[in-house]
Amino acid sequence: MQCPYCTGDSSVTETRVTADGLRRRRACTVCKRRFTTYETIGAPSLKVAKRDGTLEPFDGDKLYAALQRIAAHRDTITDDDLRRLARDIEATLVDSGRKSVAWSDIVALALTRLENIDPVSATRLAANYTDESGAVRLDGSAPDRPTQQLGLPLDEE
Repeated sequence: MQCPYCTGDSSVTETRVTADGLRRRRACTVCKRRFTTYETIGAPSLKVAKRDGTLEPFDGDKLYAALQRIAAHRDTITDDDLRRLARDIEATLVDSGRKSVAWSDIVALALTRLENIDPVSATRLAANYTDESGAVRLDGSAPDRPTQQLGLPLDEE
């Protein structure tokens, strides 16, 4: 690896295993400065097909943050449970062997796993994808006409 200060070659002086990967202490062979590098395992090039048709790289931390928002103020589910849930969903998607996955597949996986851990959080997640008939709509199709939100009347033309 090149030194960030002088771009000379460096050698590893110490390696430690951390929860996220490897931490390496390095020393430059030219300028003798020391620096640290971190190596983490990344998911294979898994892409998420968004609702608007764009593709985005899968981000497990983004999924974890969304699960945290859903399970906010719930004592029955811990951050470790949410982290494990996000890792399990990511592992399931990677094991499927697909290069891209639809957003609705991620939501469906999260719903089935949340129902087993905390039904209230699963209901909160499903509420984001529920239409006026009460059905969970994960196919991306829009209802035929706009629906009332928060009990407010629709503008009549």
